[in-house]
Amino acid sequence: MPGQPHTLRSTRSARLASAACAALALAAAIILTAASPAPPGGRDQALAEVKEFTERFNKVYESNDLKAYWEFYADDMTQYWEEGRLDIADYKTYWEKQLAAGTKTLEVRWAEPAFHISPAGDAAVAAYRIYTKMRQSDGKVTASWHQETDVLFKRDGRWQVVHLHDSPAPEKK
Repeated sequence: MPGQPHTLRSTRSARLASAACAALALAAAIILTAASPAPPGGRDQALAEVKEFTERFNKVYESNDLKAYWEFYADDMTQYWEEGRLDIADYKTYWEKQLAAGTKTLEVRWAEPAFHISPAGDAAVAAYRIYTKMRQSDGKVTASWHQETDVLFKRDGRWQVVHLHDSPAPEKK
């Protein structure tokens, strides 16, 4: 039959293509694994570093020490919160104006953390609920719970916030 050889060739071609794709996928997985070695001390060490970073980050936020606070951020940081998207320059301007006007952080607590560490141990996500008590520039004290997600990269041996997302937390049931 004239259609049979064509069908056999198509089947062989499909099998060869499948085998080639599988070989390429395996090679890519090997290369990616080799390019992303486990960090010295393993992911457990990276997790401990990120937990400690998050604790210090929130303590410095509570202290109103802007010089120390900015050290936690990467120069290319972005942030989303109720007012929209900010980069590091916008965020610095915002906080400097707030503190100059008399706004002050009085208390910070965080709870219900979830941490995720990249296989290479050089990226992490810290997600948690955060309570802040603030004295506003008019003297009024406000307090609220928010949800925060910090995206961290480890660059030149130190963790930095490269993105932060903050939004009001829903009322707990």
